Amino acid sequence: MKKLVSIMLSVIFVSTPTWAEVIADKVFKNAKVYTMDESMPWAEAVAIKGGKIIYVGASSDVDNFVGVNTELYDLKNKMLLPGFVSGHDHLVASNWTKAGVNLFSGKSKDDYLKLVKDWADAHPDDEFLYGYGWSYTTHGGIPTAKELDSVAPNHKVILFDFTIHDAWLNSAMLEAGGINKNTKDKQPGFSYWHRDEQGNPVGAAVELSWFPAYLKSGAWNREKLVVESQKTLYDNAASQGWTSVINVGLVTPNISIIDANIDEYEFAMDLLHKLEKSGDLKLRTFMHMMYKNGEWAPKKAVEQTLAFKKRYNSDMLRMAGLKVHPEANWGTETSLLLKDYTSNPGYKGIRGISAERVDEVILAANAESIDVSIHVDGSATAEATIDSILKSRKQGNKDERNSLQHFAVVNPKDMKRAVDNLIPINMTPIWRTDWGNGYQLALAKLGKNRAHNTFQMLADAFENGNHVSISADVPSTPAYEAGALFLIESAMTRKNPNDPESKAWPPKEQAITLEQGLKAVTILPAWQARMEDKIGSLEVGKYADMVILENNLFDLDADEIGEAKVLGTLVEGEFTFKDGL
Repeated sequence: MKKLVSIMLSVIFVSTPTWAEVIADKVFKNAKVYTMDESMPWAEAVAIKGGKIIYVGASSDVDNFVGVNTELYDLKNKMLLPGFVSGHDHLVASNWTKAGVNLFSGKSKDDYLKLVKDWADAHPDDEFLYGYGWSYTTHGGIPTAKELDSVAPNHKVILFDFTIHDAWLNSAMLEAGGINKNTKDKQPGFSYWHRDEQGNPVGAAVELSWFPAYLKSGAWNREKLVVESQKTLYDNAASQGWTSVINVGLVTPNISIIDANIDEYEFAMDLLHKLEKSGDLKLRTFMHMMYKNGEWAPKKAVEQTLAFKKRYNSDMLRMAGLKVHPEANWGTETSLLLKDYTSNPGYKGIRGISAERVDEVILAANAESIDVSIHVDGSATAEATIDSILKSRKQGNKDERNSLQHFAVVNPKDMKRAVDNLIPINMTPIWRTDWGNGYQLALAKLGKNRAHNTFQMLADAFENGNHVSISADVPSTPAYEAGALFLIESAMTRKNPNDPESKAWPPKEQAITLEQGLKAVTILPAWQARMEDKIGSLEVGKYADMVILENNLFDLDADEIGEAKVLGTLVEGEFTFKDGL
């Protein structure tokens, strides 16, 4: 049903500077301006000077700010919004996981193998054959090296699953990576290689156990892949209307090796800082230091985070927090549940980092005013993490903004605890659709009751005015499906916007409203980044971070939201993307 906004501007309350009248650098008028400012939700015009907003209000008054050198844009009823803020993506370095053949279109193992063969035949001289997007449920079992050998015997093949946590390798890649019967699993049951009866790795690696093989094979080239990833992903994000990102961890194959991980951050932060100084950094980047190795002393991790924050602490580039990654995901049974997996009776899952260690990290970080974002996929992990956050508050850390990331399988009592205590949450709504065969996977792993009533309960998370953000978690979601509007549509419909045959995931009550979706990509993630006084809404004095859309979203059906075209994206009043203006 269309939502026609006929009440938009019966009366416009104008927000103007209190100081002397000035001439704007840019003026946008005759627009449908949705401000995210509760005191004045709608306006018609915005004026900008020096990268900040100096006027929000009626078009009839904005001409006072127009001079000879002002860039004037008559938007002719196009929509103007605050720039989109991602609460959880890995945009700096992760595009290397999306190289090569896209397997998302595959509906069976044979489809996967045909796609790989076609790619191999088209690239006969390449040493490596990369790919991404396969799923165990679509494959129909555990992938093997022999299967890949049959279609790509002359390449070193490594294919990442749709979560990027698991990988499928052929024999040449196993050999190049030094993987054999004598290879020890990093953590049996959590990060390991699937093996045959004789103990030989069959070619499928679980929870990043393939990282050492990737490094040893020579596939990793930081100077090339990080630089290319950053440009590709930031350019793409700008085209989707994103102006800021909470980059919750740097994704490289060295993620679990303490010293090497710090070195990767040195390289990436220096790259971003150079772009900031030259004016070429297209997104505000609020980085979180990754904590995935439980052997790293919490005090040392906090000290390293503070050291980076001392060097990088501007409104464009900041070391903003610490990310704890204590488990993997429910889909591969490598997150910890309160009750058994339906697919594996008697088994509840496993953690990579103990609840006690996570508790230590949170307390140590909060004591130094560092916020912590925690990967929470399993219901037992959710329970323990909420305990830790509330414990930190009781110890006097009242201003912490520790966040629950993914918040995937959650017992209703813990959802209520999170909401009642206003603990910020980030979710990825496309995962609560049949995208990537996700619905069937949830039914198989969790059973109908938990799949319907405990998984990615987005509408429940919004209760009580909680600070909820939505994002794509690139690279777990491909960048081309990471747009804010794509995510909002999936959250409103509970369907995959790219699949006309997609069926809504029950129950219908978990659909959110357009207003909630827009808050979840603007002012609420801005709050999570401690930037709510500077971005996230269109108000005088805030940075002129904005996005211009071809259509007024409130005039569209829910299943049309994702198709609305982004015409322009601005950060501090400068276009980072323009198409059609």
